[in-house]
Amino acid sequence: MPFKKVTNTVGGTMPTIEPGTYTVTVLRIEDMEPGQYGERMRWVLALTDEDGVPVAWDNGDPYEWWQQTGTTLGPKSTARKWADALMGRDLRDGDDGDDVADALIGKSARALIDIGETGFARIVGLTPLKRRAKAAPVEAEEDTGVF
Repeated sequence: MPFKKVTNTVGGTMPTIEPGTYTVTVLRIEDMEPGQYGERMRWVLALTDEDGVPVAWDNGDPYEWWQQTGTTLGPKSTARKWADALMGRDLRDGDDGDDVADALIGKSARALIDIGETGFARIVGLTPLKRRAKAAPVEAEEDTGVF
């Protein structure tokens, strides 16, 4: 017997997440049971499309999207790249992991979402919403016309 439509507990149809750019906002970060690749955590996110429309169930309820990462914050880890983008700055040596997790709640970033090998949408990159501060430009001396 084939499955019926996927529904949540309130009866809405699961939204389709198309590849593209979204704004993601961290709702919470959950511990998970260790898996094949070690300790994991689940990032629970709200998505907003490029037009500023929140992704929702067809009945209008907010949709909570999630993706897993490891728990390490080493320079090459996905969790570190996401934390840097969400914080709008690079993490510093000695930043406490629990403090970082707490600080990420409510933070937003721009996400590039694509369809993975398994056929499900996944974040393939996060960038800060605002550009990181650059050094102020040096003002040019006034041109007096004299060489």
